[in-house]
This record gives sequence, structure tokens and C-alpha cells, in this order.
Amino acid sequence: MHVDIVSAFDDLHALKDNWNEVYAADPEGHYFLSWHWIARWLERRTLWFVLAARRQGDERYVAFLPIQLHVDFEEWQGLGNVVRLGGTPYAGCNGVLARPEDAEAALSAFADCLQSFNWKHLDLDDIYMPEARLKTFLAAFQPSEFSRRKVPRRPHITADGENIDHDVYVYVPLGEDFETFLHERIGAKTRRNARKALRDLVDPENELRITHVTPETMERDLEIFYEMWNVQWGKRQPRYGKFILDNSRHMLPACIKDGTVFMPILWDKDKPVGTFIVFLDPYRKSMVCFLGSRDLTFRRSISPGFMLHCYNMRWGIENGYRTYDLGTGNYGYKDLFGSKHHIVEKLQISTLSGRNIGDRLDPRSLDIAMHQAVHFFRSGNLDAAELCCRQILVVDDARAPAISLLAEIEAAQRPRLVSDPAAHFSAATERHRAGDLTAAEAGYREVISVVPEHFDALQHLALLLLQKGDFSAARDCVDKAIEVKPASASAYCNRGNILARLSDFEEALGNYDRAIALDAGHAIAFNNRGNVLRRLGRHDEAVESYDRAIALDPGYAQALKNRDAALQEVATVQA
Repeated sequence: MHVDIVSAFDDLHALKDNWNEVYAADPEGHYFLSWHWIARWLERRTLWFVLAARRQGDERYVAFLPIQLHVDFEEWQGLGNVVRLGGTPYAGCNGVLARPEDAEAALSAFADCLQSFNWKHLDLDDIYMPEARLKTFLAAFQPSEFSRRKVPRRPHITADGENIDHDVYVYVPLGEDFETFLHERIGAKTRRNARKALRDLVDPENELRITHVTPETMERDLEIFYEMWNVQWGKRQPRYGKFILDNSRHMLPACIKDGTVFMPILWDKDKPVGTFIVFLDPYRKSMVCFLGSRDLTFRRSISPGFMLHCYNMRWGIENGYRTYDLGTGNYGYKDLFGSKHHIVEKLQISTLSGRNIGDRLDPRSLDIAMHQAVHFFRSGNLDAAELCCRQILVVDDARAPAISLLAEIEAAQRPRLVSDPAAHFSAATERHRAGDLTAAEAGYREVISVVPEHFDALQHLALLLLQKGDFSAARDCVDKAIEVKPASASAYCNRGNILARLSDFEEALGNYDRAIALDAGHAIAFNNRGNVLRRLGRHDEAVESYDRAIALDPGYAQALKNRDAALQEVATVQA
């Protein structure tokens, strides 16, 4: 299976007919993977991609996976990339679209393709996928490289004391006849209330009526919904409310024009008192109850929400729909309609290192990373801005904006570095511990440029260069450290380690001996000396050196392990 990565709107729109074919063919698809939803949603995303799978030699695609690439920042670790599913976070659920016969191969190919991106987290939020498909997809992320966890949702306790589980997605099977539906799926009390609600809607004395949105009434009807929803929900959580309303204003008009929205409005005389946004999926004969709102001042024995649900389900049955989705959350009222449940989880796949695949930013995200660096610089966070720039330059060492900004940062940092090199050194060691070798190396070098005889910076830089495999530069650096502190046992031990990596074993032994002469309790020098003796075939001497390390530090696990290996080698030679 071959996967193409689509990232341009012209290329995406060229897929429309192919997309609709796959959407119609996939019984496991859902409205939030429909063409008009995805195409409209991605219009406002910055780093979006659609993975498109096709059989080798074929031109038509058999599966699609929309994703988004994000950039986040963690203190000391710096920037990292996160991949999220295409509809996150506005869609009711997310997933993969595939022809059934190609689903398994396509999902494996998608997982392999995703590992060609650079990311530390792959967020599978609100993923709705059959167990077999999900198992195939997850199996491609090997436990030796990735971890997987279920992301817990925030607790939700209603005012009535209900403990709501938003992993539970609730839907109502409708059947083919409304009266049969009432008798077979709904209890006696709810059935009586449903019939009363529907009678009340047509009783002239009640002065109630329901209208449906049309392209002509769309502007008015949506404003009714926005205002009512904001009063009921948005003012409780202003940030969340703004997010919902902003995205609804973008998405809903296009969906209405596409004919995939059923939006009944309940009126009391000339006053709107309740409405729902219901998406229509004719391929799966499903109605998706997405958002609803009501006038909290409207008081009747039967609530407007219940009235509208009853009306919607009857309308759905009469128009050939067989499922009425009530969305996530196992609210008690949903079970009044004889509902069923399935699970929509939040999962996360992460690299074991906690850093991006390849230990670098994804090249596609460098513009966003640069914006983040500029933001930090302008807000006065020079350390973070510097870290961002250096991460960008690891990927593209000729990127002019990062080079220019880094020069400004270094000029601004110079007075602080001169006045407090210890703080600058401490920041570099934190980055070193976090695994950001590029930023740590830059920090050590900056300290040394101001304080050339900064022993700790020289030592740490030598260790870092050893980690990077730059052995000659590491030796030069540790030589300078020894010039500063000729009586440092640790510096001689480190030089022994570097010489051992350069296969200069006799010189390495001499440096370990010098370290031990300076510090007879240097267990690490004894252990590392033993390693070199083993490389030289001097197994008896190696065992003796390990014994000395263990005598100094009885819990030294590596020395114990090394001694056992050396003893086995001695036994093998003697045999």
C-alpha cells in the first residue's frame, strides 16, 4: 500500500469525488469524516495533512486519514511536535476513512507513514474506530520505541450529582416505524410523555410551532442558536464558549448549504425557546445531534429539549434515518429513549524518549517554531527564544530568520552572561539533562567564551562531545580542563574514557591510573580501567580492577555485572 501526503488545497479538492466514493463505501465512517466537513474544517488549520492510501499501481485512493501537526514548548526541553487527528477538537469524533477490504493494509501503511514525521506525541482524541481496525493501527507502533496510554477525561459532576463519563457515546436505534419504536424501545412513562409532547406541538391552544432551517432562513436561525447557546452555556465558560461559537460560525453555514443539517426551532408564539443542530448522514442513515440550546425562562411540564428530541426522532424515522446519535456523555435522560452505547476514547502514543522522533523538529513546522521563538524574544524570555532558534538550526542550519534572531539574543544575553556565568552554566546543564545536546553545547561554549578557565563547563562540554561521538574534540576539551585543574581525578577518568573510545587503550589505562593515584576511592575509574583491561585480553587484571571498584562501592551494579562477564571470559579461556 502506497501513501501520499496531501498538504495543498488544490490537491485536496481534486480528491473530492474519490473521497466521496470511499465515504459511501465505508460502513465504519461517520459524518465528521465526510468531504464537506473535513474540507471546510481544514480551511482554518495551519499545518494540516491528509494521508491518502492507494494500492500499488492504482490511481484511485482507498483510504484517507486527516491529521494536524502542532508545535508545543516544554521548559528546558524546548519545542516538540504533536500530531492530532484531523477534526480535533471541534468534531464529535475522529477516525480513518477506508474501503472495508483495504482497511487493514491502509491502517498499517498510515501508521508507518506517521512515523516518518517528527513528533513526540500522537494524540488520538475522541477516536471512533472498530476494535479490529484500532488494534491493527496501534500494533504498528512498537513497544521498544513507543508507549501508549489512555488519556483520562476531566471529571464531570452535574448539578444533579450525575457522574458523567464522556468516553461513552450514546445512540438510539430508531427502527422503521415510530409507533413500533415507542412500544419496543421506550418505557411506559416516557412513552406517555413523548405522545403528550407531540400532541402539545399541534394543539392550537399552546401556540407552539416548529420551523426548519433553510438556506433562506439560515442567517436568522443561526443567530437564534448562537444567542441562545451563549446564554445557556457560553457565559459559564467564556473561553470554551468563544471557541464553540467561532467554529460554529465557520462550519455551520457551509453544512446547511450542503443540505446536511437538520435544525428545528421550537417557538412559543413568536419567541424561539429551543433548537438543535443535527447533522445528517444519509449513507449510514444516521442523525448526529451535535449542539443544542434552550431558553431557560421557558417553563412547561415537558421541557423543550425533550419535545425536540421526540420530534427529531419521529422526523428521522419518517425520512428513512435509522440511528439518532446523542453524542458523548452518559447523561441519564439519554437512556429514556432506549439508547445503546459505544466507546469513544482519548488515546496517546508517545516516544519512549519523550522527545521528537529523530530528536529534531519536524521540518514542516519550522515557520511555526520561528513564530514561537520571536514570541519568546519579544516577551523577554531569551533562554526559551535561544533554545527555539537552536532547534530550528539543527534542522536547517541556513535558516536566515533563526540566524538573525539568535545573533540578537546573544547580544542581549552577553551582559547577563558576563555578570552571572554560573547561572548560565546551570541552565546549560539543565538542557543537557533534558537531552537537548545542541542547546547545552551552545550554553557551555558561551560560558567558556566569557570564562575560558571554567573547569566545570570544560568538563561538561567534553562529556557532551563524547556523547555526540566527536572524540577528538572531546579530548581537546578535557585536556584544557586538566590544564585548569591538574589534580582533578574526574578529569583524568574522563580523558581515559575518551581515549578508550579512540581505541588508544594503553594511554587510557595510564589516565585511569593517574585518576586513582589522585583519588584512591574513585570506583568509576577502577570499573572503567577493568573495561579497558578486558578489551586488551587481560581478564585476571580486569577482575581485580572490578573487585576494587566493588570494594569501594558494594552496590555498584555495573561493576558487578562487568565482573561476572569477566569471570565467564576467564573460565572460557581456561577451558
